[in-house]
Amino acid sequence: MNKILISSAAAVTLTVAAFSLVSPQAEAEDQAAEVVKPSYELITVESSSIGGEVILGGAVIPYKTVNLSAQMPGDVKFIAGEEGDTFKKGDILVSLDTDALMAKRRQAETQYWSAEAGYRNAMVQYNREMLSPNSQANSMLGGAPSMFSVFSDPIRSFSGEGDPSYERHSNLYGMNVQVQTARNQMEQALAAIAELDANLINAVSIAPFDGVILKKMAEVGDIIQPGMPLVTFADVSKMQIQVEVPSNLLGMITKGAKINARLDGSKELFPAVVERIFPSADMGGHTTTVKFDLLDASKARSGMYVEVMIPDPNKTNRSLPVIPESAIVWTTSLPGVFILDEQGNPKLRLIRIGERTADGKVSIISGGIKAGDQILARPQAGFQPGA
Repeated sequence: MNKILISSAAAVTLTVAAFSLVSPQAEAEDQAAEVVKPSYELITVESSSIGGEVILGGAVIPYKTVNLSAQMPGDVKFIAGEEGDTFKKGDILVSLDTDALMAKRRQAETQYWSAEAGYRNAMVQYNREMLSPNSQANSMLGGAPSMFSVFSDPIRSFSGEGDPSYERHSNLYGMNVQVQTARNQMEQALAAIAELDANLINAVSIAPFDGVILKKMAEVGDIIQPGMPLVTFADVSKMQIQVEVPSNLLGMITKGAKINARLDGSKELFPAVVERIFPSADMGGHTTTVKFDLLDASKARSGMYVEVMIPDPNKTNRSLPVIPESAIVWTTSLPGVFILDEQGNPKLRLIRIGERTADGKVSIISGGIKAGDQILARPQAGFQPGA
């Protein structure tokens, strides 16, 4: 009896010992399995109404833009700043070397003052002759005829020169010619000064409004000719979108209508309002230029590509599954997603993508993906399930 008990106790001891040897291994395997089992960031496929609008590409443009060009030949002496620098209305942006012009202006001023002095002197002589006639009737000989006058007077009398009124008119005529000559010289000098002043004004390019330099086309020291571009200046306090809209869609937009826009490289939508519909269309492309005011221009830059969503009456809405672009992986040139199978393991499934939605997601046209499916949110390139 005692042996049996001992044997039983020994058996229990061996069993416990055996269990204690096996249990840590099984526990380690379970822990290893838990560590190996990967975790994934998942999203649920949604559905959205697709097809009621058309996406058109356009460009972001400043509210006002001017191209300042050279009005006269010369050397660039001063440029106010670089691209992106801001200036106030009336600030000098570009100026040419005006030393030669200033020298010519001083010369013209000298000619003017000289002509004015001649004019004043001629006027004094003219007025003096008008008030106190000087004729040979009152000669310095006190009226006694000279030997010369005895022989010359008959000839002068025959030609009219001896007539005091004739001499007076002749003197007045000559003095009047001097007055007119001096006056013409003054006017010529004033015209030269006015022309030089206009050139001095044209030698300076001034900011027509508050804005920034978008582009410089000249540098200090450049020799320029009339018509050559200097800088592009723009008012960027308000940004706009310019789009060529097909004629069949013009009936869907009116001035003041609000649409959604998406900047290049962004998934965020920005509201835009129709500001102007141009009155004429492009006969070749059958499009009309439309400008939209971008209500939130904090992220917009001049020249950026932008997409606008225009309602399209020819498209009917249909419900399609939509996913974010981050869930798409590309195998060679084909898009795909990793969808969870019944065991919860991700499997690659190729899809065909369609239009974008207003919130920046991508619609799925085919591939067996439906709303409610679980897919990986951000699979990396070269992702392998279980890796």
